[in-house]
Amino acid sequence: MNPETFPPDSALTDDAENTPVLVVVVNDPADLARVREQGWYRIPLARTPRRVAAEYLAFYQTAAFPAEERWAVRWLGPVRGYHIATRRELIPEEPTHPRASDRYYKVTLGGLMPLPHPVPSRRLRRITFIPTTLARLLAAEEINDLWIKSSAQERLWAALKQADVDAERQYPLREDLPQYVADFALLCRGGRVALIVEDEPRAEDELRESPAPDYLLAAGDWTALRVTRAELAADPAGWAARLSALIQELDGASQ
Repeated sequence: MNPETFPPDSALTDDAENTPVLVVVVNDPADLARVREQGWYRIPLARTPRRVAAEYLAFYQTAAFPAEERWAVRWLGPVRGYHIATRRELIPEEPTHPRASDRYYKVTLGGLMPLPHPVPSRRLRRITFIPTTLARLLAAEEINDLWIKSSAQERLWAALKQADVDAERQYPLREDLPQYVADFALLCRGGRVALIVEDEPRAEDELRESPAPDYLLAAGDWTALRVTRAELAADPAGWAARLSALIQELDGASQ
């Protein structure tokens, strides 16, 4: 399938703010080639977010890609349908693959479209699925802009950007335990701070995200800073200033 120019007449709706997009991770260039040439992508049932349905898939390319393409969302495809199949059925040329019998959603897509502006990850980080909207995807300056959280978290993120504070959102506390995340993370030369938003409801689709237990934070040499949604909502600029001061106390942000 040849890439379409962006946007085709049918790509953008008048309700882009409510048009669901699922950002998926592509760890193998062969998978993106199948999207481009065959018009489908697979999502393992065992790791599927609860809200898998979307009008578009967007593709986050990892370190497996050439340097000029990796660690960014560059492509978008309109979803045409879903059905379940085994890996052996989807990729019959690899019948002895260790996951040949595993089941996947086969997501059928329309033509692949390049985004007008790629959405990079500033810290070249790993992510899991990100449910977002078309409007957010098109407006995003970087990966952290894509997450949809409570109004308190959104106000803090806006205040952090306004104050030019170097922070990450929904940051995994350990690579081998991706279900545990810091709502906001400060990665500094002198240490790491995990800001945990207490009484924060986890959306149905955030299957792999859970509040971090104290033992995990301590074992990973994280300094935990806990705040309630009400505290964030009452003074987002004040919390942004506090986090900025912490970064300076810890010898500045790491690169």
